Amino acid sequence: MNTDWTQTGLAYRPDLRLRIAQAFFGPTVPQKERIYALKQYFGYFSNELKLLRTGISKESWQTKNLAIKDCEDLFYVVDLLRTNQEQRRPEIRQKLLSRFGTSNDLAVNRSLNLALRLWLMINVQEPAFAGLRHGVTSVEWNDENTLLAFIESLFPPSRWPKIPPQSTRLGPHFTAAFMQRVCGLRIEWTTSLHDHLRLDSLRKALKDGSEQQRLPLPVKVLQETILSLDLLFPFWDSRTITLLAKEKQDFHEYGPFEATRRLTLLDFDHWRDRLLELHEDIFQSPPVSWAQLWRDRRSPQQFWTFWIAIIILILTLLSTTATIIQAWVSLKALDRLD
Repeated sequence: MNTDWTQTGLAYRPDLRLRIAQAFFGPTVPQKERIYALKQYFGYFSNELKLLRTGISKESWQTKNLAIKDCEDLFYVVDLLRTNQEQRRPEIRQKLLSRFGTSNDLAVNRSLNLALRLWLMINVQEPAFAGLRHGVTSVEWNDENTLLAFIESLFPPSRWPKIPPQSTRLGPHFTAAFMQRVCGLRIEWTTSLHDHLRLDSLRKALKDGSEQQRLPLPVKVLQETILSLDLLFPFWDSRTITLLAKEKQDFHEYGPFEATRRLTLLDFDHWRDRLLELHEDIFQSPPVSWAQLWRDRRSPQQFWTFWIAIIILILTLLSTTATIIQAWVSLKALDRLD
């Protein structure tokens, strides 16, 4: 048994990466192209293991009281969670006694949290370690709910099931690249699906869960997540490609691409509220600088009306200045004649 398993170097273990991918996402994961597509996930996996050893001393590390001792233990816990999603946490702890009989409830709960973070990419964490990932929302699975109920509670349906048809349309400029250039939007990449599309209105910062890959979550949530990525990061848009290259994100290179038509808010249920907030608070907000004003093409009529008015104003000012100068020169000329 490897007592230092949290320092496993995945970069040098393609065999282990394949085993993790197949244990978490299914045995049909191909051995080459999809493993490469999961490189961001494995970066997240390694960082999570490092965070287990974060604290002012070894006594405060999560590894100090953790039932999972190696990757085999981790695979076992994930498989048990997968096959017992309709059971509550105490019932799952009871099933783990055969493997972790000498561990206390805290060690088993901590191991369940770790398995859920690595398996579902949701920041399931006990309150004492909630701040380890800065800016990422922390949630905790309690003893009262089944695993399935807990997951579903994180992705509630929209509070606005009925929206007027004219309010559901999302124009062709509703992309992350456009809102970054014109509306001053900042994009923060998140490792937690629970934070996907979460908007910090005060900082104009959008958390995007593009690092998500194939996860065993409710199918509707996964479908809408892919649709939202297709909507905000259209793979055919040159500015989007430039933005993603700058941000060192390559998820758009792999697909699947679900959006074959123009999307509306009615295509989303779980992510509708966050998209609506993004549309109202950011996309519909006016530009705040001259550069953003010049880039704004949401309304061509308003664009040309504004800039023509600016040109007329400049010409008027120039004409007024020329008239004043001409009058001044004329007065000087009269003074000389006197």
